[in-house]
Amino acid sequence: MDEPKDGNAASTPARTDRPVREGITSDPTLAVPQWLLARYNARVLDPAKAVRVARQPVLRPTVYLADKLIVSGEASDSVRGELTESARSKGLRIEPPLEHEKHRERLVSAARTAGRPDADTRFTTLHALEPVDGVAVVADAWDVLQTFRARAAVRPDDHRHVGLDHLLTSTKYTHPSPFVSQSNSAPQATASYGQPGWGGRQPVKLVGPPPVRRADPGCRRPVVAILDTGVGEHDWFPLHPETVVHRNQRVHGAMLGLGEPSQTEVTGVIQHPLEGVLDPYSGHGTFIAGLVHQECPDADILSIRVMPSEGAVPEHVLLDALNLLVCRQHDAIANDRPEELIDIVSLSLGYYHEQLGAQALDPLLYAPIRALGEMGVIVVTSAGNDATSRPMFPAAFTPYPGGYVQHAEAGCVPVISVGARNPDGSIALFSNDGDWVTIAVPGAALVSTFPKFNASGQAAYGLEGPSGWRSTIDPDSFRSGFGIWSGTSFAAPVLAGRLAQSLVDGSCGSTDDITPEAMLNRGWAAVVAHELVPHP
Repeated sequence: MDEPKDGNAASTPARTDRPVREGITSDPTLAVPQWLLARYNARVLDPAKAVRVARQPVLRPTVYLADKLIVSGEASDSVRGELTESARSKGLRIEPPLEHEKHRERLVSAARTAGRPDADTRFTTLHALEPVDGVAVVADAWDVLQTFRARAAVRPDDHRHVGLDHLLTSTKYTHPSPFVSQSNSAPQATASYGQPGWGGRQPVKLVGPPPVRRADPGCRRPVVAILDTGVGEHDWFPLHPETVVHRNQRVHGAMLGLGEPSQTEVTGVIQHPLEGVLDPYSGHGTFIAGLVHQECPDADILSIRVMPSEGAVPEHVLLDALNLLVCRQHDAIANDRPEELIDIVSLSLGYYHEQLGAQALDPLLYAPIRALGEMGVIVVTSAGNDATSRPMFPAAFTPYPGGYVQHAEAGCVPVISVGARNPDGSIALFSNDGDWVTIAVPGAALVSTFPKFNASGQAAYGLEGPSGWRSTIDPDSFRSGFGIWSGTSFAAPVLAGRLAQSLVDGSCGSTDDITPEAMLNRGWAAVVAHELVPHP
């Protein structure tokens, strides 16, 4: 059977055109730039050198914060005690960072006000590893975690309460992706997507009209929550008054995500202000918002900033945002607050877990994602850009045989993982693939919105002509407000926008009905309408 040209579910049977795949085609080399590791005090787990415990499955590389561990809010006192003793055996003590402890108190308070019965256990605790007095030691969260797992008093079920603080990214580790140009050499294979003219980030002029947004779509506008770098000011998305995009949202006083700067993404230059070079992911969230808006102009967008412009976020930051979003959704449904509802979550980030196999995984990230699915929210995630079939999370939480989620459940809208297609409909060379990838839609050489950056890059040639300044294209002047970019980061919001449009059309049920049953049925109806996952 021929592959579909654009991933359009209206003409494509769900997954019947997917070839059978077994195992991992390649294990991506996690060659994380040293500056990024230093920024978060992170390291790459080397399976050849990593300590192991008895009967542990094969280890795989992952990226984690070296001096942090995450503990589930459901962890018992005995689990916390064993973890403390494990750290002490390595010459370390455990201290919840004061800033995060105060933040967690605000989150728990918001959850209580929202009426969550699990308010005290919903949020994880971040534990920092510090040397005990009189000892010089290098903190390694992996060593402490493995020591905890090996202790006789720790039961296998306790393992799920303690985990690494993984570093999730929107990047390809060896070459940034969504791709940015790395050199002036001839492009090679996937690196070609980083070159302007080959799908890499570059300015472009849009001459067509903006998407038409109706004053009254005739129903509650569906809301797409984008957890990313934030959404900058744009002609389509003004800061004042906020219309399509809503920023800096709070849940009973607690900020959703990191909060956005007062003038988010004004220059695009944060990491290297003395050089004036655009950050690798400046404009990332704005680009994503533009794709959603093009696919569904009548949808509202909730911008939740969780990631700076270097394109990485510690797992605990994402967990806090998702868990607070769970509380907001619960509050909106329980107390008839339609203005607070969300319908779709778009996530363009991920990480590779250090263990393979459904029984080996202990992800803390699945809990809030499942809770959203149980309330009818469709979580759409990018599949990653490493040209591998190694499962990336949270995309690999989609239901598939052998996965962490073995099969879909009627009481939970499934996660949808999205790969990328080229403009001609072929699969993008960088796109991850495998049984855990639900669908592939356009994700290479897309055109969307950009803040009006103008960084230090200059046109190669220019002169004063008789009618004014003449030059070649300035590679980082986005004064037009639009650009081209490539990555599965952008395939995910394309599908999110299409799903939102299905909700606006009314074929999945009225968005005005916000009862729990209606929310769940509507989410599932949209998934089935696009033939993504069969209803069980």
